[in-house]
Amino acid sequence: MATPDAGSNLYKLSGTLQFDHDAALKFIGVRAFVMSASTIADVMDDFYLVLGEKFVDARLYLGGKRAGKRTAAALANANKIDVADKPALEKFYADFYAALGWAKLDFQLDYAQHAGAVIAHNSFLAQGALAKFTARGAATRIEDAKLMPRCAMLAGYIAGLVSFLFDVEMDARESACIAQNHSACRFEISRRL
Repeated sequence: MATPDAGSNLYKLSGTLQFDHDAALKFIGVRAFVMSASTIADVMDDFYLVLGEKFVDARLYLGGKRAGKRTAAALANANKIDVADKPALEKFYADFYAALGWAKLDFQLDYAQHAGAVIAHNSFLAQGALAKFTARGAATRIEDAKLMPRCAMLAGYIAGLVSFLFDVEMDARESACIAQNHSACRFEISRRL
């Protein structure tokens, strides 16, 4: 089976975009919206300030995981990708999430051992924490930032994706983050105990 071309699949899926008179954007029948990565980081900063890092990270992870599992299955189904064709699914997800601006995902999974890693190049969450808008609307990088890992939601989302790929409950733990001056965000994959 040929590996699907995410560009053409993204184009096909873009045909599912719907706009209604109440300004509700829907993508694959699900309500969606567009927000800058730095605005998301600002909202997360406020949540961290009020609710604390552990609580916010746990909620983001759990929500991300539920969304990742549902979306992985819906995308595979919508694109008629055989769920047994792991290389095709990995390539599609990598290209799809890069096209959406989330991150370019590099799957390094060992299906026999139920382990591995996923590298996220250009995570929107980490980059959003490192960039702020100027009064002229341009994003500028924050220099010498000493931030905590910022990708709890992406970790959960990846855990959901790999749970779908492995067909068992998996976890993802961020071991490196762009927000902490790493070149990419790295998520260690392990079977949920």
